[in-house]
Amino acid sequence: MNIKRQLIIPFTLIGLLILIPTYSLLVSYFKSASSLSLKSTLTEVNLFSHHGKIVNIKDFKDTPTLLFFGFTHCPEVCPTTLSNLLNNIELLEKNKKNYKVLFVTLDPERDTINNLNNYLQNFNSSVIGLTGEIDEINKFAKNWNIYWEKVSEGDSYTINHTATVFMINKKGNFAGTIAWGESDKSIKLKLQKLLNL
Repeated sequence: MNIKRQLIIPFTLIGLLILIPTYSLLVSYFKSASSLSLKSTLTEVNLFSHHGKIVNIKDFKDTPTLLFFGFTHCPEVCPTTLSNLLNNIELLEKNKKNYKVLFVTLDPERDTINNLNNYLQNFNSSVIGLTGEIDEINKFAKNWNIYWEKVSEGDSYTINHTATVFMINKKGNFAGTIAWGESDKSIKLKLQKLLNL
């Protein structure tokens, strides 16, 4: 028994030493995320829509918005995420026109206004593509705690990136997330809830 106790106490202490900092980091992350707003982050940068116009926060006034970062050469995650979001919005019937989807490129080198516009022809008009100078994109993405990394692929490259969708309420404030691979049932419930936040 004494040996067991002698083993349990150190392992318990080690566990606590690991869990407490991890918990603190998670709390810190969600506190910073909850204070995010589209207005505060968007007004700090100059980004252009896929129509070639400077994006204005007034364009999203009183509108629930879904914010997603990606790139047009993305083979699976980006087109799948956009399609799933739009399919679930479509299921909301009379409320489907109340949402906007912001698709922010992490690859402005290739995703020019023209290329972004061509890419978004595959989706409906509720999707607004954003591009701009690399420094502006970097600043906006960092404000939303986005991870991304350019990875070489032969003579070209791809981008590994966060696949989270950020939900923004009518007031322009962060209201939760939709994870990559989340079920349609869960997404639909979150979208319905977002209308009332």
